[in-house]
Amino acid sequence: MAFWREIFFFFVLVSSLAAQEPTELLAARQALMNMALNDSQKVTEQYVMALAARERELAAAGDYEQAKQFRQRRQKLEAIYEGSDNAGAVQLSLSGARLMGSAQALGDSLGNFRSSGSGVEWSLFRLTPGKYRLELEANLLDAPVAFASAKLQPQEKVVLEFGEVTGLASPVNNRVSVEIKRSADETIFTKLKSAEMTFTRPLLTLRLLAASGYPANIVRLRGLKLVPVSEVVQVSQTDSLDATTELEGHKKTLARELAEAQKAVLKAYQQDLEQIDSTRSSEVKAELKRLERLAENKDEKLRFSPPRSLADTAGTLEGFDEVIETTLADGLPEAGDRFKVFHEGRELKVRLLWVMCAPVKSDDKLLSTMAARFHVDVEDALAVGRAAQEFTAGYLRGKKLRLVARSMHEESDELEALVFLPDVGLFQNVLLDQGLAALSAPTHRKSGMGMNALLNSLVDREHAAKTRMPPSGAWALSQDISSKK
Repeated sequence: MAFWREIFFFFVLVSSLAAQEPTELLAARQALMNMALNDSQKVTEQYVMALAARERELAAAGDYEQAKQFRQRRQKLEAIYEGSDNAGAVQLSLSGARLMGSAQALGDSLGNFRSSGSGVEWSLFRLTPGKYRLELEANLLDAPVAFASAKLQPQEKVVLEFGEVTGLASPVNNRVSVEIKRSADETIFTKLKSAEMTFTRPLLTLRLLAASGYPANIVRLRGLKLVPVSEVVQVSQTDSLDATTELEGHKKTLARELAEAQKAVLKAYQQDLEQIDSTRSSEVKAELKRLERLAENKDEKLRFSPPRSLADTAGTLEGFDEVIETTLADGLPEAGDRFKVFHEGRELKVRLLWVMCAPVKSDDKLLSTMAARFHVDVEDALAVGRAAQEFTAGYLRGKKLRLVARSMHEESDELEALVFLPDVGLFQNVLLDQGLAALSAPTHRKSGMGMNALLNSLVDREHAAKTRMPPSGAWALSQDISSKK
């Protein structure tokens, strides 16, 4: 308690001296006050929540005198932050956050958005549901020619995308874009505010990414925080006593609405299944029986999934006879295109089909091959390989993966597979879009229409990654070869 009392009297003292100080000293004191607020805010918020909980307990037990004392103590702490720019703000610290692509953290600042998709992710981030805006300070400069490339021109502005990583169909309120314009010099940081976002869950994953690659610019960010756009509504003593009853009412209403929504979805799904050709209906019949059990309210978890083999559904992917639903194993992948997964209590090695990533070890014989493939030197190829390794780890971590694989040969210890993700599709496409993998498709195509369609899509994506301005990932670095020689 002495700690909080000292903080309170510190801010009272600062306020009393402010009217007597010169402008410069007043600004310095305000900066010190903001720093102290930032450092102590999270602990203070947790303590305020604990005081509020104890206040409600005492009020429910009828001990209103003790409840009043807890309220007064809580209000004194909350008064410290009233009128501050940081009131209710949640700091997005880079400590413990996961960096993606080429992004780098130096102390409390973030930079080096050279490749598309570079950025930072905060996993399992705790946040009180509500409306927020992202606030930060940014500096944008031209990169030296030796660092970027004489062939690439610095951008007048860069765009960053921020929001919640979610599988919801329409998370439009959870994602915003922030535009950063060129700064006069390296000392000038511009304060920026994003549009409003609405977060509905207390535990979520947030991600800040570069909308494109910026190899000819130096971008620096600092002071990232989420600021509520409206004040938290205070709950009275009387309301707190009825909170449990009100919550139970909301739960019942939500359960009823979810049941109604599920009926409509099940009906539409059933109609789609009944339209599938009867010659490929063995898996369809099993799925229809499962839907009948769901309609009878039996205890079975709803899971929408296609039949076991894509060949059963489309009849076009010849040579693929295994579909495995799994998750990424712990630890870093062996490379961007090679990793382990958990399946039925054991680990399986997986190699992505039709794409190749650069290796992550300097003595790997494949390194020179991939350097020539990307038209970069060996050092850059190694950097791209390690970026692909980290990207694969971050992108696949915690997601349900569907592996459409070929049968494993007796002499082999790894699955050759196409990897699909919910709401994303083929992961090979993602690596090519980011410029972190090169195409390694079969030269002779004797397969069906479905496989050829997938292969053609991969070819188009690699071409787009090469030719867009600026190019993605390794293809942006390939522009540098002529200047290095």
